[in-house]
Amino acid sequence: MVKYVRYFSFLIGIVLIFGYVEKTFAQDINLVATVDRNVLTLNDRLQLTLTINGTQDANPPSFPSIDGFTLLYGPKITAQTSIVNGVVSVSKGFTYVLQPTAKGKFVIGPSTVEYKGKVCTSSPINVEVVDTPQSSQSASPDLEKLVFVELSTDKNEAYIYEQVVLSFKFYFQKGLPISDIDYAAPATKNFMEEKLGDQRQYEEIRGGIAYSVLELRTALFPMVSGELAVSPARLKCNLVIQQRRQQDTPIDNLFNDAFFDDFFGRGQKRYPMERVTGAISLKVKPLPDQGKPKDFNGAVGSFNMDASIKTQHVKVGDPITLSMSVYGDGNIQTISEPLLVLNNEKDFKLYPAESSTQITNRDEVIRGRKVFSKVIEPQKTDLKFTPVIMFSFFDPRTGQYKTITKEPMPIVVEAGEQELPIQLTISGGNALLQKQQAQILIKDILPIMTNLSSLRNQGDSVYKNPFIIACLSFPAITVIASFFITRHKERLQTDIGYARNKRAHAIAKKRLAKAQFALFNNTPAEFYSSLSRAMADYLADKFNISAASASGDNVSVLLKQRGVGDDIAEDVSHCLTNFDYRRFSKDGGTKNEMDQSLKLAEQLITKLERQL
Repeated sequence: MVKYVRYFSFLIGIVLIFGYVEKTFAQDINLVATVDRNVLTLNDRLQLTLTINGTQDANPPSFPSIDGFTLLYGPKITAQTSIVNGVVSVSKGFTYVLQPTAKGKFVIGPSTVEYKGKVCTSSPINVEVVDTPQSSQSASPDLEKLVFVELSTDKNEAYIYEQVVLSFKFYFQKGLPISDIDYAAPATKNFMEEKLGDQRQYEEIRGGIAYSVLELRTALFPMVSGELAVSPARLKCNLVIQQRRQQDTPIDNLFNDAFFDDFFGRGQKRYPMERVTGAISLKVKPLPDQGKPKDFNGAVGSFNMDASIKTQHVKVGDPITLSMSVYGDGNIQTISEPLLVLNNEKDFKLYPAESSTQITNRDEVIRGRKVFSKVIEPQKTDLKFTPVIMFSFFDPRTGQYKTITKEPMPIVVEAGEQELPIQLTISGGNALLQKQQAQILIKDILPIMTNLSSLRNQGDSVYKNPFIIACLSFPAITVIASFFITRHKERLQTDIGYARNKRAHAIAKKRLAKAQFALFNNTPAEFYSSLSRAMADYLADKFNISAASASGDNVSVLLKQRGVGDDIAEDVSHCLTNFDYRRFSKDGGTKNEMDQSLKLAEQLITKLERQL
């Protein structure tokens, strides 16, 4: 019995899998005609591709009627299967190579294919054949048609705070290798921005040419009215074109193969290019004054509202959490709290609301939800309902203001515990007795001290103890010190200029120590070499330049730009020149002059360390 159950379950699984596959492969059947170019010369060849999308078992489509061209060979049949987000797409392509026979403008007629009783027809394509260029060299490709960019908005006019979709599209002819893409987004002054979804990638046919498209979309919310401009967007990339090479020898013929060209990158030419879109002008209209509700707070879009309470049975003074959720299309971040309409201000005690925002959809437009949690306290037992909730917004689709009203929600308010009155004085008796004595009237209330002179200090407060203060401050000081030490170490590893600046003084001291040792041994050449290197390397590290650039004239200019006095700058320049002269000349000077030079170098480095 178990065996049959397993067999039956296996059959059911097979049926479900085939049903899923059939559903997954379900795709509209269509026929698309594309060409690799729509302007060519008499020496060029035209590649025509007829693609059947949605199936791979259809018969070849009919060959279109074409004047001015002869068929060289074809069709070359290709099949393609792709899976995007779990959806399987299949297609079958038929590629023909044509040779133009005359100049002029021609039309590639429509092609047809029949599949399971359905006839699909492709669109005609306009092609132009021009004169052959006089240059015998191979003409460079028309990069303007191979790669271009566009910047657009979904509307030319909008209201202030209305959502506008900004779209940047990067077109490059299908199959072209593009590398090193660098995109600079347009400046959107006077707009709030929200990113719309991830980068989109799809194919689009223009003029019979198939392009791969990369699209970036952004939601803009204009914050002021008037004529607003979106600056151009820029894109830089490299286009890699495979160049044809001549075959000179049998060895060239052997290795001049596409496999070797692709493997070693031979015959490729990179075309660095930059594409700039046009600027966009958007007319932003102010919101109309006619019909504006009093409770309107600037919400623009299409919204709805839900409201609920957590409890209906409360006592006077007990809190009721009122949840108000506003959701829809628009700038969710800037939505203000809905209005509570009170019949009497003394009916409820209101507290400030807390809000949370959630963006629920970024695919086409910004959609989201903003939830307000507001605490209200009923002050009377005769209250039967919560306040009316109203939320007003402007709908740019209709150009009108709309108000959502949520009816009151029923509640039951009971009387709270009776509070006993507090008696602060004793009735009767003389005034002197009242000043000297205090009577405990209620057990929960302590007597008021009337004889303040009897109070005495019980000792210093614990928080004033220096040892306690030091113990409490130590963890915070340790954390702060660790933060700055870690940041200092990271910056030393990542910022070369910062590292050189911090280590310049320590390295200069080591160089001066070597000069001191050379002075002790009375070796002038080694002494002035160490002294010159100490000064030059110190200044090079401080200015983050090479040691060769730390010459007298350059250093003098750099020091003056940093605000160093002219006298110190001149002394430094003179020392560098003098040290280099002594270093390479036979006149090393006396030992006393060497000692004075060492002291001067130490003094100058000390002064520079204070000012740089």
